[in-house]
Amino acid sequence: MWVDLAHTATALLAAPPPTGGGGPDFSNIGPDSSGVPKTGVILTLAKVMLFIGLGICFLVLLGGVIVWVSGHMAGGMHLSQNAKTNILRAGVGGIALTSAGAIWTWITSVS
Repeated sequence: MWVDLAHTATALLAAPPPTGGGGPDFSNIGPDSSGVPKTGVILTLAKVMLFIGLGICFLVLLGGVIVWVSGHMAGGMHLSQNAKTNILRAGVGGIALTSAGAIWTWITSVS
């Protein structure tokens, strides 16, 4: 049994590859804007979500600066520390949102 299996495996591995072009040619495939209906609506929604997200990040940044200054003036060290953390989070969130849009634009424009 094992000998027959070994002979079959050797014969399959030694056989030449099939001729006739192989499989389909995937080198000429590009994006098709007509493939997904209403992609303009989805793009508009993504831009609105990006705008809202950046607006929220800006408001958090502004609130963090206000709390940082008022906490420093009032002597509340914990307020200042929390405000610094919120400012850092808002900055990282803004960078992440903006770079996500730029990366997506780059991906969709590469041909």
